[in-house]
This record gives sequence, structure tokens and C-alpha cells, in this order.
Amino acid sequence: MAPDFNIQYYKCVLVLLLLICVQTVSAQKEEDALRFQLAFGLNHAFENGFPQPDANLLTDIQAHAINFPTINVGAQYMFTNRWGAKLDLGFNRLANAKDVPDFKINYTRINAQVAYDYSYLINLFPEEVSFVAHAGPGYTKAKPLGTLKGNDQNYLNAMIGTEVLYELSRNAKVFADLAFVYGFSNPDDYTAPETGLGAFNGSIFTFTVGVSLSLSGCYFCN
Repeated sequence: MAPDFNIQYYKCVLVLLLLICVQTVSAQKEEDALRFQLAFGLNHAFENGFPQPDANLLTDIQAHAINFPTINVGAQYMFTNRWGAKLDLGFNRLANAKDVPDFKINYTRINAQVAYDYSYLINLFPEEVSFVAHAGPGYTKAKPLGTLKGNDQNYLNAMIGTEVLYELSRNAKVFADLAFVYGFSNPDDYTAPETGLGAFNGSIFTFTVGVSLSLSGCYFCN
């Protein structure tokens, strides 16, 4: 009788595990599993990421307090209703502040991140509103333009941010995102040209607004 009992026992365990898996998958709305995200906004570059004054540089190098544009594009996949992953590419333009020699720098990053939906922690808003935190490592390329071209700076970064999303329909959401991108670099790691406007080796804040569109299921939902 023992062998029969063991077989029945394992069958019951298998059925139970299958039920748990089905419940976990069904808890995650299909239209929220894979999403395309596109956002536009502004950025702020920290001053310590620019070359510091020296014999060749008579003034501090600063960018505008607020720079435009910032463009983020990527995809997010939620494995459950709380945890997921995202891969996104961000482009940022930095420009000189007033009374600073003219310069422009393209700051481009790519990041692989973990996403976490913490909406259940905040019960003050209607169910159409959700909150997602994201964080992960990445790679930055800072490319000066014009006469400064050829002095690119490449370094690793780490990004952390949060999104506030509002559901327009089952397959479309609008969102606002605030993020901080930390650059693992130092302006002293390179020799600035005579103008002192070598590149940007630092960290930035970004603020964007955009759309999140479902790429899985429910394409024609109202």
C-alpha cells in the first residue's frame, strides 16, 4: 500500500503546485506583462561632473540648471503583479549656462533595471493610479559637440527612480518619472583640452512624462 500512497501524495502536491502557478499568472493582468514606454522631459546635470577651474580655465563650467530635451525609450516586462524588469535607453542634451563659454554635450545612457510595483503600499488614490520603482546598472556615453568632438567620455552608471502611472484604458497608461543617474567617474580621470570643456563625467536628475502601451494581450480593449 505504501507505493500507492506515495503516488497519490505526489499527485496531490503536483496539482497544488499547478493551481498556485495558475493563480500567480492570473494575478498579473496580461496587458500589463510586456509594455513599451516612451517619455520626454528635462534634466539637471551636477556641476562636479564638469572640469574644474585650472590654469587653462578662468571660469567655472556649468550647464543650465534645467536642460532640454531628455528622451527615454524602452520596454518593461512584469513577471508578477509586483516584480519585473526593464531595459531602456535615455538621451539627454546638456548646454552651457549663462556667462559660460558655449558648449553642448549629448549624454546617452542604457540601463537594465529591476521594476517593483509598490501601489499596494499607498491606498490614497483610485485604482487607476499605480506606482513603480526602478533601479539598475548601466553605461553612459558623454559626447561633446562642435569643436570639442572626439573627446568622448564613457563610464558605468547606476540609476534609481520612480514612476506614477494613470490608466487611460486597459492597454494604455500615461506616467511621470523622476530618476537619478549616478556616474561612476571622476572629472580628474581625463585631461581637459585648453578650453576646459572636455566633457561631462558626472550624475544627472531627469524628469519625464510619457506613455506606456501594452505589447501583450488586450490590444483592442476600451
